[in-house]
Amino acid sequence: MSLEHETVLKFNKVITNYKLIKLLNQGGMGSVYLAEDTRLKRYVAIKLLKPTEHSIEHSDPLVEAQLLARLNHPNIVQIHDVLLYEQRICIVMEYLKGKTLQQFQHQHITTLCEKLNLLAQLCAGLAHAHSQDVMHCDLKPSNILIDKNELKITDFGIATLQNKPLCEQRDESSFGSASAMSPEQLNKQPLDFRSDLFSFGMLAYMFISGRHPFGEGSAQTLANNIANGKAVDAHEIIPKLPNELCDLLNQLLQRKKALRPVDAKQVERKLRDVVIALKQQEILAQNTIPIEQLDLQKKSPLKSIFFVGLSVIALAAVGLTYKLNESPKEHYVAFLPPVIKAQSRFNADIDMVKATIDDAVRQGVINSKHLHLISRGEVETIGKGGNEQLNLTQKLNKLSQVTGMQEAISAELSCAQLQCYLTLVRLEAPNWTVKARKQWPIIVDNYSQMYQSSSQQLTALFPDFDSKYLTLSELSDAVQIEHIALFQKVQQVELHSELLFKRIAEAVEQTPQLYANYELLREVALSLYQLSQQKRFLDIASKLLFNAPSEYQNTPAFAKNAMLIAIAKQDWVAAEQYLTKAKQVGASTLMLYELKGMLYLHQDQLLEAQQVFELALKIRPNPIIKQNLALVLWWQGKIAEAKQLLNEVITISPNNYTANQLLADIALTEGELSTAIDQYNQAIAIKPESTDLSNLSIAYSLKGEFEQALQVAQQAVDANPEHVSFRLNLADIEKALGLSESYPANYLKVIELTQDQRTLDSYLESAQAYSQLGEAKLALQALNKAISIASDHYEYVFTAALVYSVIGEYQSALMYIEKSLEIGYHPMWFNLPWFKPWCQKEGFISLMQQYDPSFNCSGVLN
Repeated sequence: MSLEHETVLKFNKVITNYKLIKLLNQGGMGSVYLAEDTRLKRYVAIKLLKPTEHSIEHSDPLVEAQLLARLNHPNIVQIHDVLLYEQRICIVMEYLKGKTLQQFQHQHITTLCEKLNLLAQLCAGLAHAHSQDVMHCDLKPSNILIDKNELKITDFGIATLQNKPLCEQRDESSFGSASAMSPEQLNKQPLDFRSDLFSFGMLAYMFISGRHPFGEGSAQTLANNIANGKAVDAHEIIPKLPNELCDLLNQLLQRKKALRPVDAKQVERKLRDVVIALKQQEILAQNTIPIEQLDLQKKSPLKSIFFVGLSVIALAAVGLTYKLNESPKEHYVAFLPPVIKAQSRFNADIDMVKATIDDAVRQGVINSKHLHLISRGEVETIGKGGNEQLNLTQKLNKLSQVTGMQEAISAELSCAQLQCYLTLVRLEAPNWTVKARKQWPIIVDNYSQMYQSSSQQLTALFPDFDSKYLTLSELSDAVQIEHIALFQKVQQVELHSELLFKRIAEAVEQTPQLYANYELLREVALSLYQLSQQKRFLDIASKLLFNAPSEYQNTPAFAKNAMLIAIAKQDWVAAEQYLTKAKQVGASTLMLYELKGMLYLHQDQLLEAQQVFELALKIRPNPIIKQNLALVLWWQGKIAEAKQLLNEVITISPNNYTANQLLADIALTEGELSTAIDQYNQAIAIKPESTDLSNLSIAYSLKGEFEQALQVAQQAVDANPEHVSFRLNLADIEKALGLSESYPANYLKVIELTQDQRTLDSYLESAQAYSQLGEAKLALQALNKAISIASDHYEYVFTAALVYSVIGEYQSALMYIEKSLEIGYHPMWFNLPWFKPWCQKEGFISLMQQYDPSFNCSGVLN
């Protein structure tokens, strides 16, 4: 009888709840057997550890069991039970049918993306172990199991606790594999989580390249190289890897712990970012049909940044109509708000029913290759602002005049007694006669059925436009209800919160084939980024977008969403590539013009942006394009033309938020403070955006009404505590009022929020904060960094004037004050308190009066 067979028999006689079946593996720490859990009727793995010389209560095997018991993560092997058998600890674990990483690598051909996804899983498990103060101390391919592309870390046999003193840590170098240890492990120095990261770096290097980063030879030779040598540069791996990945591998393999990444979470994020970049390249490589591209190299004069803290409309394309491919003649359709005619006993949620019908019909139009949807905002303008008394035909005529639509769809739900019918009607210009009509019975509380049937009947309504981009999946009622609830919040309530963003992200992860959610995800991500300046919203949206099903990635909707996120990140190369992608997959001419215009606008190529938006308006009148064109004209100094366009929009739609907000911005930069205040209040009454609250507080400040300014600025910060410019504006107002108990803390918060950033805005904001705190040297260091980034641009000029004024350097301040006036700053900006010391200087007064003869420093707070 073999020793293995004898062990199985003896164990099965003593232990009743588990039955050993066969030996799976043997190692220095013990043996692992396949077993059956007789109570739960499942297979498990039981590790019989070698007997210890110490008492069981203080034995190393028991330590392993205790360490494993505190870990609960999908990428770490799960412990089920701990047994005592003949003075030996037996650990009962989940049974995994997979292969070790070592076996997997030898038996499978994997792409770089697949390898990086597995390594990211390893990092996720490692990050969890570290969060529980557990170090693995023996990461190597044989301790990693892979089953169906899911990775598990196993064998915590020599694991230890991060917070144990060195004298209490076990001698890890006497266990494990020398060729997988960190330098400090081999040299018996103190360990921390970064020791595991070094081992992970070696494992990742070998998995990706097929060779050890410290050369070849025996385990002892490799150990010596690890302890005293330097890893082979990852940039030398052939075929060449992405630079970001090479840099990460090199960082992981630094001998000094301080030079390695901070934690496993950071490593996981970087790996997933590389995967996203690789997937982007794959997506952009598809359907690579050459197209004529507009020249993006010619630079036009950069827009003037008229004041600190006033942000321009960020990504107005969030409100762009959601249109897809065009037929030779572009066909525009408006969907009118659904009408519900029901008896008082109607028990369903009317708002939910309306939203279901609304979203189903809109997505049906969007999914058609030859129909283009008029935005909800454009349709709603005709029902407001003096148009309420118009009959349906008159409203449709006006809507057609304003938007260029050729057809309209109406929806009516009628319920009598126990039966409800939904009717869709297709109306055709110019007389708005009925071209087609569909009616069918529905169950009002079955939202999934209502959604599907509405989409199907829409297709029957437009048999001449039945070519679709996507086949929509049938979804459960629960999934459909959640989507409609999210749709209501985003599109109707316009409530863009971080909680809403998380709900949308979870919905996308759980049901990636529900393509309408990607539009919601992008819209809310851009909105939150604009308000908070936190790129994490864009990063999350990017990851989810690039993990979408491949059929969705070949639609104009995907290209548009990806491009708008790239623009927000100021990744101009990617934005141009997605513009190319949009045309390749069939985006309409109007969508391409809108996207090109947005790209030019955010690259400060204003003349090109103007030309493209003007071309778009020739295709179809559109208030959103008019607003974007007005923005471009304003930034070029064509104030009268910009105002004319915005007033055209407001004449049709007095409650148009963006038009009112832009008019307020223009009034503020032109020094028309009373007009600006009125216009901001009008915009805030329509939609209370924090940006407008902050800008309103600036208008009050320039008018000398600092108490009112303080109240409004505090509201902006309360709504967005992490927004740097809002916080800076509040601190400025507090300092102007002499509130010494509060303004230093707000300036310090600005510095805290910008310290890890390396952008032009962050340097300018920290320069202002440092100067107001009396830290002249730090202020000038930050300012000089900003100037080096700004190059030939002028965003830094007003900040430089302010900083030099605050620290008392008159000649430098005067030079930048003059530059600010030259590029378009109104003299009123130099009535702020920071310029008060120069009111006694003849040169300052003379300079101001060149631009405003009435200037006399009267507006400066005393």
